Amino acid sequence: MAQWTLTDDSTGSPVVLTFDWNPSEFDPPGRASNIVADVTSAPNGQSILFQGRDKVRTLTFKGAVGTQSFFASLDLWKDKFYPLTLTDDQGSTWTVMFQDWKWTKIKRRNRWRYDYTAKMFVL
Repeated sequence: MAQWTLTDDSTGSPVVLTFDWNPSEFDPPGRASNIVADVTSAPNGQSILFQGRDKVRTLTFKGAVGTQSFFASLDLWKDKFYPLTLTDDQGSTWTVMFQDWKWTKIKRRNRWRYDYTAKMFVL
């Protein structure tokens, strides 16, 4: 099975982070229209729709970490404040920026067992 990757092209030559374990849940980006509805003031008022630019798309994924090295790598990458390329196991790619990241410690024998939830802007 293909692994998820994050690619940082900001250094001149691509730097790739390959996920040890692919995320267990994925909510791909959809379309979020920016439409406001109003009604005219006439006695038999008609609906009027105003459409603006689409809202920024987002994607969310959840997964797990089981090693200290992968935890450290993800902890470093989640703080990057510029566009990255995310590639999933199906080969789909998105240009993304981190919006939100949450770690959850899992109490097991493995002290580096964490779950995470990532939310990203799709550019």
